[in-house]
Amino acid sequence: ALLRDAFGARVTDNYSANEVGYVALRCAEHGSYHVQCENVIVEVLDERGRACAPGETGRVVLTTLHSLASPMLRYENGDHARVGAPCPCGRGSPVLACVHGRTRGMVVLPDGRRHWPVMGFPRFREIAPIVQHQIVQHGLDDVEVRLVSERPVTRDEEAKLAEFVHRALKHPFPLRFSYVERVERSPVGKYEEFKSLVT
Repeated sequence: ALLRDAFGARVTDNYSANEVGYVALRCAEHGSYHVQCENVIVEVLDERGRACAPGETGRVVLTTLHSLASPMLRYENGDHARVGAPCPCGRGSPVLACVHGRTRGMVVLPDGRRHWPVMGFPRFREIAPIVQHQIVQHGLDDVEVRLVSERPVTRDEEAKLAEFVHRALKHPFPLRFSYVERVERSPVGKYEEFKSLVT
């Protein structure tokens, strides 16, 4: 919203990976992601290794078409995506409805189920003057909430933040709050809003 207001430009997205380059680009008309077939073959596979149908989510498996020296064949990059139906724009390339993210970005519930939590930075700012946040699941009963705040967070604000995090995680995990100067990026420069260290 800030970029749109400041520059009057629509913000769009693409899906890429360091290992293979561009994987899919967002459709300007409909918002789904068109696989870049000239660059990469994308398979989305279920738990049994079968191709997912439109609407189903599975593991992303990539085969590059441009690296002749060391091609990557059926490389599983750790991402999950949902297969989309053919796009109304008329382009004939395969479609990804959305890219959910990495397995490590999934919260693990005590019963073994997993899902991607949706946090939403604006909600944190509505509760307290939070500059950065990161949720780290260290164990099934150990979730750390790392916060960078403009000022000390009150007990009431912390309670509201805990309530919001519990809703996003879909489970009342024990939470411990850590107040830090900054949230570090991953070695490849990505900012991870949530990460699970549970295998």
